[in-house]
Amino acid sequence: MKGQISKDADKVNIIPLGGLGAIGKNITLFVQNDEIIIVDCGIMFPRDEMPGIDYIIPDFTYIKQNRSKVKAIVVTHGHEDHIGAIAFLLQEVQVPIYATKLTIGLIQSRLEEKPLHYTPKFIEVVPRQIEKTGGFTIEFIGVNHSIIGGVGLAIETSAGTIIHTGDFKIDFSPVEGEVTDIYRFAHYGEKGVALLMSDSTNAEKDGFTKSESALLDRLSDIFSDSKGRIIVASFASNLQRIQQVFDTARKFNRKIAISGLSMQKNIEIANTLGFLDINKDTIVKIEDAGKYPHKKLVIICTGTQGEPMSALARMAFGTHRNIIVGERDTVIITASVIPGNERMVTNIVNSLMEIGADVYYDKNEDIHVSGHGASKELKLMLAITKPKFFMPIHGEFKQLKKHADIAESLNIKPSHIVIAKNGDIIELTKKSFKKVSQIPLVEMYVDGDEIGDVSSNVIKERHLMSTDGIFYASMVISQGMPLSKPEIVTKGFINNDNTKIHNLLQKDIEEKLYRMLIERKTCIEIEDFLKKSLKNYIYKLTKRNPIIVVKVIEV
Repeated sequence: MKGQISKDADKVNIIPLGGLGAIGKNITLFVQNDEIIIVDCGIMFPRDEMPGIDYIIPDFTYIKQNRSKVKAIVVTHGHEDHIGAIAFLLQEVQVPIYATKLTIGLIQSRLEEKPLHYTPKFIEVVPRQIEKTGGFTIEFIGVNHSIIGGVGLAIETSAGTIIHTGDFKIDFSPVEGEVTDIYRFAHYGEKGVALLMSDSTNAEKDGFTKSESALLDRLSDIFSDSKGRIIVASFASNLQRIQQVFDTARKFNRKIAISGLSMQKNIEIANTLGFLDINKDTIVKIEDAGKYPHKKLVIICTGTQGEPMSALARMAFGTHRNIIVGERDTVIITASVIPGNERMVTNIVNSLMEIGADVYYDKNEDIHVSGHGASKELKLMLAITKPKFFMPIHGEFKQLKKHADIAESLNIKPSHIVIAKNGDIIELTKKSFKKVSQIPLVEMYVDGDEIGDVSSNVIKERHLMSTDGIFYASMVISQGMPLSKPEIVTKGFINNDNTKIHNLLQKDIEEKLYRMLIERKTCIEIEDFLKKSLKNYIYKLTKRNPIIVVKVIEV
């Protein structure tokens, strides 16, 4: 039966509701003896075929159906793809949230944007701290990532120890924070790990991921060569990168202006909590940036993924209130492109280059270091944890498959590896690890204050509007007679100069309206009939299927 969960005392069910098959929307449920803990709850950014959508959140249907069983939310780190949907989750369950100090600060900032009717309980943890919630015992293990405060998890269950790495790399000289605690991972490897769930993002990349500290020299070189303003686009959560920009700006005696609400908030939170070393005299208001010589100014902003409303996009296309990119400016986009965002980033890069700016924007320029471990780091994690079973997580299918291949190369049996999909129910016992069932899931979009199913008519209509346009016809009748000719308005459908098609459609509507009025049809009946007949006639004339709106007004 679909969605059926085992209640045997020695069995644990693992249910990924997001994070597999695509980058983003990470959330995994661990179910044991009618108790559930939720690890992470993030968002995913919309694809091209979802016009106007802000972001996508997980489907919480299963959680709603089992809310009384949920004991805790455990968060590995503060990136949006891991915390961005927590405000929505907390409307469904009221349970403690376990996270490190900075992660809690970032979650609380998001909750200010979407206030709850109650005050959630946060339990601050530090690496090597052990917490018990329900029947689960969890040790938080420090990992290095592109944000401070990342942790992996050692979850003690009745079926054995489950290691969830979180997002990690093994950086022995990080800019901030501790190195990945391979000693604790190895400790559990010696005791015995039933299941390893490990980050697959960079499984296709050979070798080791470079240290974040390698960027300092490259930034210094670019700053040294620049003759104008320097604009650095970064993820707002990449505080290590932001610290490096501040340090380099200080070295070259440049002031810093910050643009982008999320960037401003994250810097303020991290500085207040002591995670950034910032001299406040270095910062100037973005509104005052124009008062400083270009060679004395650095602007830190959002927009690494080409988001249309981001600060960098508005600077590139001339719509930013305070900054317009000029010929002698230098732009550094210090992030890799998330799959699906390539076109938007390329558009911005092209625009900046047309203006005459110097643009550094890809890995060949050595201006970005990933926060995820490459193949040798993944091998090391597998080697020290020595798991009986393995499940690759956090990646597209090709990355999950490559990670599974790496595990096989280290002599983990193929029958002991599960490449799961979102919604799968995977059962772990001391002797077996297998898919046993599946929960049907839908993608849920957030559009302002609206939440809905991605397959809904809203998305379909927006897609039609973007491809085939809108056809609107209105007519006024009185006492069973039309008072004037039908009025037609089109947007994105046919050229306004195309009077031939316009006249044919107007004549067709007029004839059918007159006939239906003679038959004493109601306004609603007329509207329904005209919509159906116009759909066929418009396609016959134009080979297009616009959204058709018909309105009959009776006076």
